[in-house]
Amino acid sequence: MNWKLPRRQFLATPGTAAAATLVGECVYPWKSTLAATPLVRRDVGNMNADDPVLVAYRKAIKAMQLLPNSNPLSWAYQGAIHWTTLPGPLLTSWDNCEHGTDFFWSWHRMYLYWFERIIRKLSGEPCWALPYWNWAPGTELQLPVPFRDTSSELYTVNRDAAMNSGAGTLPPGAVDLSSTFTNTNFLTANNIVQQPHGNVHVLVGGWMGAVPTAAQDPIFYLHHSNVDRLWNSWLAQGGGRTDPLLDAAWKSKTYVFFDENGQQVKMNACEILRASLQLNYVYECEPAEVNEYCFRRFPIWLYTRELVLRLPIPPVELNSETSSFPIELKEIRERLSSFVENSKETLFLELDDVEAEKAPGIIWEVYLGLPAGTAADAKGPFFIGTVSLFGSGIRSEAHHEFKGAQFLFPLNRALKAALKESGERLLVTFVPTGVVVEGKPTRARALSPVRIGRASLVVERQKEQQEQEEK
Repeated sequence: MNWKLPRRQFLATPGTAAAATLVGECVYPWKSTLAATPLVRRDVGNMNADDPVLVAYRKAIKAMQLLPNSNPLSWAYQGAIHWTTLPGPLLTSWDNCEHGTDFFWSWHRMYLYWFERIIRKLSGEPCWALPYWNWAPGTELQLPVPFRDTSSELYTVNRDAAMNSGAGTLPPGAVDLSSTFTNTNFLTANNIVQQPHGNVHVLVGGWMGAVPTAAQDPIFYLHHSNVDRLWNSWLAQGGGRTDPLLDAAWKSKTYVFFDENGQQVKMNACEILRASLQLNYVYECEPAEVNEYCFRRFPIWLYTRELVLRLPIPPVELNSETSSFPIELKEIRERLSSFVENSKETLFLELDDVEAEKAPGIIWEVYLGLPAGTAADAKGPFFIGTVSLFGSGIRSEAHHEFKGAQFLFPLNRALKAALKESGERLLVTFVPTGVVVEGKPTRARALSPVRIGRASLVVERQKEQQEQEEK
């Protein structure tokens, strides 16, 4: 198979052991002193069904599906690491995914890394790299063509029918990344990026639409490859963006996975900060990698978040019709105005205790101050984000302790437009949205109503830059 890869060259530091795995021409330098030309995770939108990368993926999936569920290399076991509906006791590392937490980006990077190594082993292709589905900030809003081939291991009937046929596309508002990318605080960006991520899950539907089954769909791993790519894309914008290197819990929390030989391995965030140097991969068409280190002197920004106002909202239920709740302006208009041009403060609408009995199966676009008679437009100034339930907030999927979902919506941009148009109140409006079919929006029908328990306005402040030293 012609992978068109450059010749690998690597160096070992004198007097140290070369602990990397060497397979064929490819070096995997995790926890070693070796350096290697990194493998390239390619855009699946540039691939045909007979591309060697997809042929190898199909081969590995077939081999994994033939293994017993108790084998850590099996398709079922790898999916169960994310979450599972398999009967019986939970095995090592099952039901381990991080959603709605500070560890979303980091846990999924680890998960993909070990999954990728297993695909290399079972495909017999030592230089295989996981592709990515560029749903944003690219333009690949349809399910990739090779995943719609009913004769392929990449296909499953357990998806939205329109997405599987190619008639369906993701609505642009569902994959809008502006709220993620404008925030310079890692923990906030890590929180907000989970929403477009969840929207893709919900709109692809079927297995992908629910956490317990999502990783059974082969497109899951390409979807998360794109989410992982966005981490470095966010860092590469600069402006004080950094991983939370002063957060001991974020750096030290350890997870257990399995390598390509079925052996347990442990990993923490300090071991995955530099995908190229530590994990030996880069992304096609990606900005230069931002290399960060847990033990180094570095400049940082400090952030604080505090409550501005608990909103006295009426009972709010999201369903198949447009709904809204008001923010009364009489007492707070002047204070809200002060946030509009302040680059060191970001005002957020925070929704808490958001829940449904079962997966609603749709998303809601959210607008602040949308004038009466104005059509909802995710490209317009009043759009602030989306709501969908994936990973938390669904009672029927709570294997462990139930946790309501939380959503953060940055408001500075929308406030600037909304305060010019508003009278005594601003409406927060929720517009049900589904897959776009043959270029036309469809009427989205919620399979379960969503209840919003609390709403607040909070402010995140960016303090003066300081220099800290990691001990």
